[in-house]
Amino acid sequence: MTDNPSTGLLSFYDHLRRRVLRTVERRGGRLPEDAVRMLLIVPDVFILLVRLALDKDVPKPARVLVGGALAYFIMPFDLFPEAILGPIGYMDDLVLATAVLAQAFGGELEPYARKHWSGSEDLRVVLRDISESAHSLLGHKLYEKLKKLMRRRGIEVDDARALEAQRTVQTVQTVQIIEEEPYDDEFGA
Repeated sequence: MTDNPSTGLLSFYDHLRRRVLRTVERRGGRLPEDAVRMLLIVPDVFILLVRLALDKDVPKPARVLVGGALAYFIMPFDLFPEAILGPIGYMDDLVLATAVLAQAFGGELEPYARKHWSGSEDLRVVLRDISESAHSLLGHKLYEKLKKLMRRRGIEVDDARALEAQRTVQTVQTVQIIEEEPYDDEFGA
């Protein structure tokens, strides 16, 4: 570890994390719980995009897609401008990044994304939760604009995919619960 200040994308990550934490500290009680949770996830999703874009082992088509989401993150003026709204403006960036990751996640990207994910929650659960709450976080009008923008870029936001992801996570959680419970054979075996 070095004491040198980070540069480039890592500097943006450090700046982003500080801004998000300050916003949550100042506005946390006035923001919906979902919004606070999603804000706290923003820096983790950003650094995941950075790591995936820089990993030469990630297939090039996926890196290009991830690079586009990364560029959207850095743009100060987009559908929900951070330059005006502060860190709350990263909600559309988060939804777009999640759609990109979810689209690529089902294919070749999953092992790389899991390797580079540093969030405290399971990545698949995070992607599902953001997808499910995107409409309420952004509001109907902005959500529809973002979907239209993503569709033009070849990124489909499939509401059915969010439901499928939810069912998959529920199934995995059920299996984990069953596996964790001690086996109690009535015959003493």
